[in-house]
Amino acid sequence: MAYIGQFRDIVYANEQREPHVATYRLLLLEEQPTAAVVIHLHRKGHPGSVRLTRERELDIVVGRIVGQDLRGIRVDRTRVVVETGGKFTEYSLDFNAADLPSSRPSGEPWKPPVVAVESRDIVSGSLPIFVDLASARQVDAWLMKVLKRRSR
Repeated sequence: MAYIGQFRDIVYANEQREPHVATYRLLLLEEQPTAAVVIHLHRKGHPGSVRLTRERELDIVVGRIVGQDLRGIRVDRTRVVVETGGKFTEYSLDFNAADLPSSRPSGEPWKPPVVAVESRDIVSGSLPIFVDLASARQVDAWLMKVLKRRSR
């Protein structure tokens, strides 16, 4: 473990453009051969707390955190962990390849645009990202221990 940040609040607009607050912190993991960053979102069960009740709200919050704090970091080296009532769920970040700039083959403008990219080439801030809800899985035991140790 290289770094465990303090919890911070982020104010964001929900789908109805109403203000909401989410609580999060960042962790930097030393994983071979490279490092990874974890966005730890903490959801509480009482009114006025984090209400990431819709997929879109989770995307908005994570997008804001990535845009503010993680610009330039590889998307494939970024993980999201959501804590709700003592349960920790991990998600991957993904992007829509249609958002990538494309070019048509020269001399053959009738052919579809060509996009060639590997996920390691996509960095935060280069295009919109979203939380891949289908990738949900339980957090590894060693990481859960770290997250619980300093939970609030």
